[in-house]
Amino acid sequence: MSEAATRVALLPFENVSGHPRSPAIVMPIIEQALKDRGYEVVEPDALEPFLFSQRIRVTGKLSREQLKALGKDFDVQYALVGSVDLFADTPGNPQWGVSARLLDTESGEIHWADAAGFTGDDFTGFLGLGTITSPDELAAKAVERLFRVLPAGGTEGTAETGPVGGSRARKSLPGVFRDPVMETDPPKRIAILPFENGTERRGAALIVDDLIEVALFQARRHELVDSGEVRRALQALGVAPYGAIDLDSLGKVGEALGVDAVILGRVEEYNEGLRPGTSTSPSMGLDARMLDVRTEKIIWMGYHAGRGDDSQIVLEFGKIKSMVPLAMKVIAELIATM
Repeated sequence: MSEAATRVALLPFENVSGHPRSPAIVMPIIEQALKDRGYEVVEPDALEPFLFSQRIRVTGKLSREQLKALGKDFDVQYALVGSVDLFADTPGNPQWGVSARLLDTESGEIHWADAAGFTGDDFTGFLGLGTITSPDELAAKAVERLFRVLPAGGTEGTAETGPVGGSRARKSLPGVFRDPVMETDPPKRIAILPFENGTERRGAALIVDDLIEVALFQARRHELVDSGEVRRALQALGVAPYGAIDLDSLGKVGEALGVDAVILGRVEEYNEGLRPGTSTSPSMGLDARMLDVRTEKIIWMGYHAGRGDDSQIVLEFGKIKSMVPLAMKVIAELIATM
């Protein structure tokens, strides 16, 4: 980033947590954290007339055209969009989960993306001391973790994620299919289509869509079209591919977005450990596949699942207690097989 690019528009985060109070708690913390990192922030309230005039209801999915208008009207080069994925005001042990992307208002490209989450118990030490019981204090910890590699305002470049298409070690998981073309001629530009929600957790697929976008951006294996532009194209085509797509629509989507392949799938399990009668350890599972828009063939697919206590060593050590870090771990492990 250059010095002139320190001005950023902070869009209201989408609230997928199911808790109506969560944005009021976390948005001021996010705004202050951006200012502390050297950004001049156009706050959400100042954006309301623009959002109304542009008929923007989904503030986490702005099209390239909308981003350009935002940049012009407010003289900003970047827009921060995101979602509150989890907030549980559990007495004595609150939980938070947030994800965000920094978008270039001129190109629509993602310049930074990350996700973070904590429970109050994550800070419990020996003798049960250190647990964070205040939702506000825990929110500040989650935002601090979220922005841990966000470039400071006035610095050059973006987060240190490496060049797109760079060589990275590939992992293996049982049941993963990988076409040889992924080795010889892998797709360069891809898009994520909305996943299907096969769980009881309302909004689970929306959360996973965002986290997959974060994970794919961080993996830097492919050039990624931002989900706001994907949403615009799908609406223009009248296509709603939740977990599946017909071949005719696949070709149209590929042409509209200029992509070589698309990823879609289904969230099979999403348990935040909050429902009565279920395990208090979070768990999630998803299947995903990549379709080549030219050959109309599946070139990669797999299923992966995980639980928070899978990595538990002894007592509570090693256990992942919050849903967002667990989901990011499962998704990253699956993406690493591409």
